[in-house]
Parts: sequence; structure tokens; C-alpha cells
Amino acid sequence: MALLWQALRFPELPLDVFRRGCADEPLMAVIDGQRLLAVSRTAAAEGVCPGMRPAQARSLCPELQLVQRKPHLEQDSLRRLADGLLQFSGWVSRQPPLELVLEIGGSLRLFGGMTGLQQQLNAHLQQLGLHWQTAVAPTAAAAGLFCRAGGGTLLTQRAALAEQLAALPIQVLELTPEQTRALSGLGLQTLGDCLRLPSAELGRRLGGTLSEQLQRALGERPDPRPSHRPRPVFHGELALPAAAHDSTAVLFALQRLLQDLRALLISLQAGVQRVHLQLQHEDHAATLLLLGLQDPSRDVERLLAVANERLQRTPLKAPVTGLILEARHLLPLAARPADLLQQGQAARMSWQQLTERLGARLGDTAISGLGTAPDHRPERAWHMPAPAGDRQQTASPHRPLWLLPEPKPLACRDGLPEHRGRLQLCQGPERIEGGWWDGQDISRDYYQAQAADGSRLWVFRDRRHPGRWFLHGYFG
Repeated sequence: MALLWQALRFPELPLDVFRRGCADEPLMAVIDGQRLLAVSRTAAAEGVCPGMRPAQARSLCPELQLVQRKPHLEQDSLRRLADGLLQFSGWVSRQPPLELVLEIGGSLRLFGGMTGLQQQLNAHLQQLGLHWQTAVAPTAAAAGLFCRAGGGTLLTQRAALAEQLAALPIQVLELTPEQTRALSGLGLQTLGDCLRLPSAELGRRLGGTLSEQLQRALGERPDPRPSHRPRPVFHGELALPAAAHDSTAVLFALQRLLQDLRALLISLQAGVQRVHLQLQHEDHAATLLLLGLQDPSRDVERLLAVANERLQRTPLKAPVTGLILEARHLLPLAARPADLLQQGQAARMSWQQLTERLGARLGDTAISGLGTAPDHRPERAWHMPAPAGDRQQTASPHRPLWLLPEPKPLACRDGLPEHRGRLQLCQGPERIEGGWWDGQDISRDYYQAQAADGSRLWVFRDRRHPGRWFLHGYFG
């Protein structure tokens, strides 16, 4: 199958790392050095534009929010983007500072063709709150050039590659200022102008890198791209354009980070059970919240519901200026057999969500569960609380769900036990022996018994003391 490459360019990433954390378009601009690097659409409507000095921009728009560029957040976002794109392609490569490229030829059948792939990819990027340009071409370098020219190109046939590239302006190339001036001095304005010149002469006059870029775009020269490998943990940061004073604004920003986390989990076929959230403040220590689930999941809505309960019982000590989300343990997410009508799954999910929300609202120690233990002795075969990730085993029909704290001695007549009258032994014996390793060994024969009032009991005969019977539990 022929390789096919898609480039993604995020020209507004310096601005997106701030504004994707708020629901409305902010009135803001990003400063790089002493000049404005990027401005929001609302700021542009006020006459503010890139290249202005901050004082000049403020004179036009006194309410304008000015923030310093944060390159580390941009690269962190680009890395998380690459993590999530692995669900669409097995080969994703980062091209800092603003680009990604992925091989999509091998993914077309999986997504039902080009149209299906592009629809799902666009939906994914929209959820993340980003602005992007994209282009598809038979070579990775060509896809990047089409993308820098504004994007929108969808070229799948190599035969038309040279003709399409020829129309692009020379500004799409990675050029030094000297090369740009030299090309302008020679009257070369498009890639077609450069391609019509002898390659050796072009390289001699303007340096070999220019010829190499053109050759890689045409597929005439190898163009190895490093493959992105995701980390086995998640760390995401989000700066807010304006301090958040309530949980609604915090939850919107958190949803963006959770979408990043979900994309990574889909790529790794994993889930999370514990997520650590830091709410950052200007002049106070960060507020730390632990979001816990009943079992590993990548359901954003479940995590948001738990976060909402946590925030309701955790008053903000100061406005929130940023969020840090960490998932330190990514767990395999086992597939479950589907219920024909999804009724069993829906009931299970609603129960899990109830316990998660109660735990978040009332506190971690207020909600507990029973966990199983690898011990044959009934009184030692469970413990509370259940450890994280414990899988509850289905109760045996021969064992009751209600055990007494301690076995209760029973009266005995003619070798049979009595409890409000003589008991009728219905099923058994089930012999249980064990515990020699900890000095609490037992040797018992258990029976299901029926009382005169119709109730069913779980009784045993102590084999070490013949004739002694005990009541240990009740069946429902």
C-alpha cells in the first residue's frame, strides 16, 4: 500500500494554549519579546494586530489581556496532540514548533476511507478546542508545504505532485533571511521557478538545504521522520486567560484536559482509576484534588461528575489561574462482552457512578466495599474496604451473603442441631479445613438447614469437637 501523509499545522497554538480553557473567545493577545505575536478574534475586531507593541495595543483596547508566550506549554500541547493522534495512525511525527505529520495510507480502510477518517479526525480536534490547517500529499514534506500555504490540499496521486507544488510561494520553504533575499533578487517567487532551474546550480548558489527540501517534497530524496512514542503516564497543563472564580469555569477547562487524557488512553487501549488535579492560584499554594473511579475507565463524563462533586465540597481559596492534571498509573482496559440490549452495562454503570459521586461528595472514608480474599475460611474470605481494582467474585449459591460476626453455638438433640426448634439438614456437607499456617486452623462440615419457620440457615459441625454445632449465617 502506497504511503500517504497528512500534515497538521496549528498556527494559533501560542494563543490556543490559553484560550482553549475558556468557553468564550477572550479579549487577549500573546506577547513574544516586545511585540504582540498573536491576537484573539475579539481583539482583532478592536484593531489590535500582531507586531504591535503592548502600549499601542492597550491604547486601542484598554481592556485587552496581555499574556507572555509560554513555549513549554506549546510543546506540551504538541506532545499531547501526538499522543492522541496515534488512534488514527501507527506513525505520528512531531515537527516543532507548530506541526505534526502522520501516515494515513494504512488507516483508510479502518475508518471507511478518506472521508470517514477526515470526519473523525476533525471531530477529535474540535473537541480539543484547537485551530488548525491540514493537507494530504504522497510525501510528508509536500504535505507540510501545502499546510504552510494555508492547507486544504487533498492530493493522493504522486503524478500530480510536481504540478501542485510548483504553484506554491517560496515562503512555504524553511529559508534563512539570506536565502530569501537571494531568491527575491533572482526573481524567483514560486517553487515552480526554483524547480525549473538546474538542481546543482541552485544548490551551489543558495545552499544545499534548499535543493534538499525540494527533493524531499518530490519524493526524490529519503525523508526519515522520527516516530512519536507516548509516555506511560499523563501530565497536562492548561493556563487560563483570566482567573476562574467558580467551579463552572474550572470544569470547562478541566474537560479540555480530560479530552487530552482520553485521546492518550484510546491510543494505548488503557484506562485510569485515579487522577490527580491541581488548581493553581496566583498567591496561594495549589489546591489538590483526587478524582477516583470504581474501576479503570476513560469516560470523560464520569470523571467530570466526580470532579464536580469534589469542587462543590472544596471552596476555592483563591481564583484559579491554571490546571495541572496527572494520571500516574495507566491501566489496561479489558474488553467486556456486550449485553444484547445494553441493560446490564447501563445498570452497572449507574451503580458505579452513584458510588463514585457519593464518595466524592461525602469523602473517601464514607463509602466502602467488600473485597475478596484468597482464604477458604468463610470469616477470612473477605475484607473491608476493597482494595483498588479488586474484582468482586460472584457469591456461591451454597454460601450465604449474611454471615454472623462470630459463629453462634446451637443446642443439639439426638445429634442434630436446634434453632427455635429442630433443624432439617437439606444440603451438605461441605468440608472446609485450613488455617494451619497462621495458627487459626479449622475443620468443619457445613450444611444448609431449614428451620420450622421456613428460614434457611448455614450451620456447621465442628469436627474437632464432635456433637458441637454452630450457626454461621442466613440465606436470603
